Amino acid sequence: MTEHHVYFAVFGYQDEPLAITLLAGREPDEIWRKGESYSAVLPEATRTENRWIISSGLDHYASHSDHFEKLILKLERLGPTLQQLQQRYRCGVGVSQYYFMDDPAFYLPDQLISRFRQLGIHVAFNQLALDNSGDDTLPDNHLE
Repeated sequence: MTEHHVYFAVFGYQDEPLAITLLAGREPDEIWRKGESYSAVLPEATRTENRWIISSGLDHYASHSDHFEKLILKLERLGPTLQQLQQRYRCGVGVSQYYFMDDPAFYLPDQLISRFRQLGIHVAFNQLALDNSGDDTLPDNHLE
């Protein structure tokens, strides 16, 4: 099964998150603070930058197309505020896709990509292969 995380974020800012919230006119879905631990399981792994996040709000197992569609609706509702955020801060859309198969497919319709471009948003994504076989050896195509 494939798991998706799709979000818009303001990255690496130095202001208090409240300044971004006031400019955006809405609460974030999540805030990361530089130096905070990712989880109690691995407390020494800490966040490397501040992040103010608007997520798609969908279940992580919804399709990536559904995540993008829901997120673009949220971003379009921000109107001119989105441009103000982009002018003042480093912003973008982040995507992580976790999958359990050898050849994942990732496709977004041109119309959806165009809607993000019209908002001046760059979309980048990572595909992370999770090996559920229990074999800790690296695959032949792994680069270090």
